[in-house]
Amino acid sequence: MIEITNEFFSGKGAELCRSSLKAERRKKVRHVRNTILMVAGILVMGGLVAGLVAMISMRSGGLTVPRLVGMKYEDAKKKVEALGLFIEIDPMQDSSGNCLKLKVEIQNPKSGAGVEAKELVTVRLAGLHESPEFVRDLEKKSSGANPDQAPPAPAPTVDSAPPPQTSGNGRSVCLDPGHSRHSGNETDPATGLNVGDNGGATGEIQAMWDLALKAKAALEQAGYSVRLTKDSADASVSLRTRADIGNTCAIMVRLHYDNTGFTGVMRPPPNAARCPVSDPSRVTVVDPNVASASDSLARAVAASLGLSVKDDTGGTSRGNTTPPGHPTCLIGSVLSRVPVICIENKVDSVRNNPTGQDQVASQIVAGVNAYFQSN
Repeated sequence: MIEITNEFFSGKGAELCRSSLKAERRKKVRHVRNTILMVAGILVMGGLVAGLVAMISMRSGGLTVPRLVGMKYEDAKKKVEALGLFIEIDPMQDSSGNCLKLKVEIQNPKSGAGVEAKELVTVRLAGLHESPEFVRDLEKKSSGANPDQAPPAPAPTVDSAPPPQTSGNGRSVCLDPGHSRHSGNETDPATGLNVGDNGGATGEIQAMWDLALKAKAALEQAGYSVRLTKDSADASVSLRTRADIGNTCAIMVRLHYDNTGFTGVMRPPPNAARCPVSDPSRVTVVDPNVASASDSLARAVAASLGLSVKDDTGGTSRGNTTPPGHPTCLIGSVLSRVPVICIENKVDSVRNNPTGQDQVASQIVAGVNAYFQSN
């Protein structure tokens, strides 16, 4: 028989106590280790996310283009340059004058776009005219010429008959098909006049566009160089832009009709003037030479069309008035620097009448020929 003493139980108890302490210590070590691993994992994931954000920021330059539309150019310039970006006015516009107070109407890139530092933001300013260089290039491109390439030398001819003579001799004619799809107000900074356009009479936009294309083809066949003030029937073009394009040509012929039955070939009378209602002191008077030459042009074209020569009406432009002591005129006339007429055609001759349009186009060519033969 084995005798178990109290010392045996005491030894075993101590041993169990030590084992429990070791197990508890190992448990705490595992807890601390797991906590450290979890924290480290969180830190690693956070670093990856931060790196990803940094990469996206680096790719986008960390900059966003602000909204500039509606701001004065001077304010837009300060805002853009404060972000470390550059700003320029659309090269197609004439920015030789003071443009600081003009408002931004279009920007590129658009607001909210991501950009890199030192990128360029281009803005187009309301009321700023097209640059002379752009207008000249546009004329060359419209005629199929490369503006950066000298015209080729004419090929020599051998025993060939002389080319047929044309009456145009390369003179430039501007055709202005009336009205725009968009009706609205637009202030011309140079004069304060409202140069916004409107939709005109029913069917007038499309009919006058079709007539302009026919007249353009007929004039070019007669040897003239022709510019249109619009590139499509639906284009919206201000009266200032139309006048600026016309001023690059020798003469300007505006094409319209009136549903009321009013017809005639209008021209600005001498000393005609307009001013803004908001500031009657800003009077713009028709150039005397323009008035005189416009009268000659109107008489030549009216005789060919079988219409009467009439003074300009005041037109339908809002916000403009006629100053005391002056006859009225169309806004397009007062802004013109070349002879200008406005043909109010017979509706039945040009609306939904391709044959009538062909006839009117031929009559316009005959009238233009008659004008240049005597001027």
